[in-house]
Amino acid sequence: VHIRELTDTAKYAGFVETSKTLLPLLPNFVSDSEPTVRQMFVQQLHPLAQYVVESGGEQGQQQLLGTFLPFAFELLVDKNVEVGTAALQTLNKLADLVPAGQVETQLLNVVVTLAHDDRAEDYRSVAAQLFDDLAPKFGENLCLTVVLNEVKLLANDASFTVRKTMASHLGNIAKVIGPQAAVERLLPIFLALCKDDVWGVRKACAESIVKVSEALTPEARVNHLVTAFKALSEDSSRWVRVASFQILGQLIHTIRREDISPMFLKIFIDMAFQSEGGDSDFAEYCAFSFPGVAQAIGKERWRELDESFGTLLKDVQWRVRKSLAYSLHEIAQVVGQDIAEKSLAPAFELFLKDVDEVRLGVILNVDKFFAILSPATRERYIPNLCYVPIESENWRLRNVIASKLGDLAKLVPTKVASECIAEIIMKLLEDSVTEVRTSTYHSCAKLLMHLHNSPQYSSFLERVIELSQRQTFQGRQMFAYIFQQIVELEGFAVLGEKDLLEHFVSLASDKVANVRYVVARVLSNSCNNNPAVKNNTKLKTITKALSDDLERDVASLAVAQLPRLGNPHQAAAYRNS
Repeated sequence: VHIRELTDTAKYAGFVETSKTLLPLLPNFVSDSEPTVRQMFVQQLHPLAQYVVESGGEQGQQQLLGTFLPFAFELLVDKNVEVGTAALQTLNKLADLVPAGQVETQLLNVVVTLAHDDRAEDYRSVAAQLFDDLAPKFGENLCLTVVLNEVKLLANDASFTVRKTMASHLGNIAKVIGPQAAVERLLPIFLALCKDDVWGVRKACAESIVKVSEALTPEARVNHLVTAFKALSEDSSRWVRVASFQILGQLIHTIRREDISPMFLKIFIDMAFQSEGGDSDFAEYCAFSFPGVAQAIGKERWRELDESFGTLLKDVQWRVRKSLAYSLHEIAQVVGQDIAEKSLAPAFELFLKDVDEVRLGVILNVDKFFAILSPATRERYIPNLCYVPIESENWRLRNVIASKLGDLAKLVPTKVASECIAEIIMKLLEDSVTEVRTSTYHSCAKLLMHLHNSPQYSSFLERVIELSQRQTFQGRQMFAYIFQQIVELEGFAVLGEKDLLEHFVSLASDKVANVRYVVARVLSNSCNNNPAVKNNTKLKTITKALSDDLERDVASLAVAQLPRLGNPHQAAAYRNS
């Protein structure tokens, strides 16, 4: 039997034959000399056990407890690390199949035995992890009566590896036993581990402090964890300090409903200035967590963050600036219009002049950022944004801007949209990269709809119609794709039928087959499968005409029965077989 096909073979053979013939072969895989075989076998244990349990009733349950669980536990302490890791994942899945009445005898008692095994520290480390992983399965009562006592022993184990594993795996237990018991019985264990003599154990505490924090009472977070964190952040080991600062933003977020003291906040703020002292990673952690911390303390306390924001904004590392650029809109949503205009809009302007990695971050969410700003401020910064694709050689950057222009048009007066955004759309329609042009069709259609009923509409409409009359066939194809986007945006009845349809219809008899092919694509992808459009007489007429086209591809595509497009924004990128 091939290991990868164990479950399929069992399903094919049926439960009775599997029990009789297949299951007796399994011990051979457990004791196989090749680690890869043992690893593949343990990965197959859960799906195979699931089938046996589902199809075998009471007998299947007995095989789960008597065959599958013992195999998983045996491979859990395999000498090969990959096999042990795979067995741990499998055991967590198998645990879900164990009936509640069997949890203590079949799961918990075995983990307790591992926890007391003095032969190898690996056994006790695995037990430390399993107590936490399986805590939801053990439930509150068993965790309180059995697990916590074992946790206390393992947290005081002679092996620092065991203590380190225990320090990393307390979050689930804390959650299962509830806030009060977590404070009274688990928190003292955690706080003791925070002061362990070995820096690796203290580092594990720093890495798991957020999970522990989430399970405690608000008072305990403020009264105990803040003090513990401060000590870890000032630890003699740089590795402990780094781990602390990495999670500080998340920790502040977990205690946001409580009063975050200026002293605690200062630890976070000081990270912004660490680049000057040579600890460049700290500034990156600070930038990454900045939106979460801003949200935790609220806009009322922005002045406490303002200086550190200004420092991060000018950090020499582009990764720090990139992190802020990607989250500028999130910070704006927290602080509101006034602060956004005073502190964040100048940052936006700087980011637009930065390296491409930073510019891309701020442009990806520019519409969300602009939505926070006042109309006057949006108007002021739109030209800066429109200038980026003109001077950028990075097509991905131009593509993101091309995809955003339609949404930005709605955020500014029609006069600004027609002067600035319309110009850049017309330029991007001529871009040398297909992806950029494809994104621009959608924005062009959105702009047309935004300008509709405005004094600026007719002049932009003329420029779009002019594409249908271009000497180059690519220009005429562009018009067809823009018409398609109008249809997809449900703009056919609003302006498509009255202002664009006759020009689209004329392209159905274009002398260039490639143009007729695009018209056929638009018909089959967006018109003839669209209840709002498909009964239009002129569209029916050109569908019939194209179905008789001398080019076979055009004729077959015109009458193809196709579903609506999954991503209509990118309609021009679809390829029909």
